[in-house]
Amino acid sequence: MTSSFQPLPNPDTAAGSPRKVGVEIEFAGLSEAEAADLARAELGGSVQETGQRKLSVTDTRLGTIDIVLDTALRRLSDDGLVDAGLDAARGLIPVEIVTEPLDPGDLPTLDAFRDTLRQAGAVGTRDGLLLGFGVHLNIEVVAPHAPHTLATLRAFALLEEHLRASAPIDVTRRVMPFVAPWPRAFTDALLAEGADLSFDRLRALYARHCNSRNFALDLLPLLAHADENRFASLFPNQTNTKGRPAYHFRLPDCRIDDPNWSLAQEWRRWWRVETVASQPEVMAALSEAYSTRDHRALGDRTTWANTCDEILSDVLADTAK
Repeated sequence: MTSSFQPLPNPDTAAGSPRKVGVEIEFAGLSEAEAADLARAELGGSVQETGQRKLSVTDTRLGTIDIVLDTALRRLSDDGLVDAGLDAARGLIPVEIVTEPLDPGDLPTLDAFRDTLRQAGAVGTRDGLLLGFGVHLNIEVVAPHAPHTLATLRAFALLEEHLRASAPIDVTRRVMPFVAPWPRAFTDALLAEGADLSFDRLRALYARHCNSRNFALDLLPLLAHADENRFASLFPNQTNTKGRPAYHFRLPDCRIDDPNWSLAQEWRRWWRVETVASQPEVMAALSEAYSTRDHRALGDRTTWANTCDEILSDVLADTAK
């Protein structure tokens, strides 16, 4: 199943080029070699071994696609015991497909390949109790310091509970530490800045409250890209984080074995965030409602998600088209 990928309200970078998106898909049910062979057959190119348990399919219609067993242990897989253990745990350790930054117009081609993987036996996070597999979207920003970027982050802060409630992630991923909500203290502080939020203030607040990769929206790659020296000073325990000018949206489940699921559905979740960010009147209504909410109320997250539904009725109607 493929469906449409709605264009973002601000489709170009500050330099005037189309904003690209990299995609990461985690799944089980197929080996790295099987997935690579399927990619070569459908998208062209050639398969090369580029690391331990890592294959690259080069010169495809989508550029280079890396296919890797997604675990730090793969780097030790020349050890016989570790190698045997990885094979035994293959159903629990995801194979991950990682694309290079793609033009948005290439996303339907990737989504069609995702369906090929499904038909070949790929399974996602709902296939077992321990399969907390996800899809990550790395959406290029207009520019790190652009007002649009800061508005988008404020929109996500306002909408995160709504996004989680509108398409709940699998219980396995909820109990794992990889896609935690932004801490309430960070969200409150971020939104208290309002439209006066600056990139320097964002960076300081994130260092104080969110010094981790394990959030539904991970900002560390963006912060590392914006200023390497400042990042190293504020995040000394994140030396392995590679900078890139992108939002790292980690929330979506991988439901690759569901014939009614597509990457376009997860793209629409992010599209909703940027659409709200581009509508000052909607941002103002959400911000006003948030500022008057009772943080002590029982079931506060659910209550706020329902409030968002009411305010976003017109925006939500657009996402169904």
